[in-house]
Amino acid sequence: MVEAKGNMRVVILTPYKRLLDLSGVTELYLPIENGIIGVLPGHAPMVSAVGTGVVVYTQNNVSGFFKVAGGVAEITGASVTLLVDVGEDASQIDVERAKSSLERAENRLIAKASEHIDIKRAEASKLRAIARLEAAELHMGKNSQDKKSL
Repeated sequence: MVEAKGNMRVVILTPYKRLLDLSGVTELYLPIENGIIGVLPGHAPMVSAVGTGVVVYTQNNVSGFFKVAGGVAEITGASVTLLVDVGEDASQIDVERAKSSLERAENRLIAKASEHIDIKRAEASKLRAIARLEAAELHMGKNSQDKKSL
C-alpha cells in the first residue's frame, strides 16, 4: 500500500495477533533501547530494538497510545512495523491491575537483600507496569480533553 505524501502506515504485531494496522499516520514516537525515537513520514530507513514504554501515534490530529515491551522496529520512509514481544492498547489497560503489578515488583526489589530474588526480572516487571500506567494515563487524559472540546 502506497501512502499519501506526508503520511505513514503503522503496524504493531505480537507473536499472537495484529494490534494495529493504521494508514494516514503523521507522526510516531516509540521506545528504543536507549530512549525514545520520533518518526515522521520520509524518515531514513532503519531497524532498531524496541524498548519497554509507550508508543504514541497521531492520525488526523488525534493521538493513540500502546504499551510495548521488547521486539524490533523496521522503519522506512512510508511505514513503521513494530514486531513486539508484548503490546497492549492503552484503552484496554486495567489500571488497578497495573498498579498491583508495580507494587509487587517494587516489593520484590526492596526484599532483594533478604530473599533470593531475580533482580533483572523484577526490574523488567517494574518497567512494564510503569509503561502500562503511563499509556493508560495518556489515553485517559486524551479522552478527557476530547470530551472538553465537545
